[in-house]
Amino acid sequence: MNAQSTHPILPSTTHTTDPQFLGPEAGQQAGGFEEPAEGNSVCALDQNGSELHRYFSVARGALISVRSNGVTLCRQVDDEWKVLSRKKAECSLAQWVANKKAALSSLARWQLEVEELPSLQELMAWNEDGICETPTGHRVEPDGTGPDGVPSWLRALRLI
Repeated sequence: MNAQSTHPILPSTTHTTDPQFLGPEAGQQAGGFEEPAEGNSVCALDQNGSELHRYFSVARGALISVRSNGVTLCRQVDDEWKVLSRKKAECSLAQWVANKKAALSSLARWQLEVEELPSLQELMAWNEDGICETPTGHRVEPDGTGPDGVPSWLRALRLI
């Protein structure tokens, strides 16, 4: 679990600019966010500030990293970190961070505890074996959910 996720979540009445961060990953859209430029692959996370929060996005089937400089990065299985969005110029960095913290309160605890994604090889082995792990470590059928209600990795990553 990230050290940052143990901090209290502060409520905010303003909206975030990251459409995948709104609500409980419901896929709501917020108009006007800045699109990342084509080919913004990020080799080193440090190029985009320090990490404030990391979580698993059910809507995207990806790991999300919220950075201290107003950048949100996204990483899918066997892919590099890429810029997902940037804060709007008219929004202060402090307000942007507060908005992100507020949005985290709507996520399930297990989403906040995911640090890494399984490898493509692990996913293929689970699919072939007919037994898959969940992000919380339970062994279930590939299309199943654990006793804690957490979906298998194959379901969480939207592969089945």
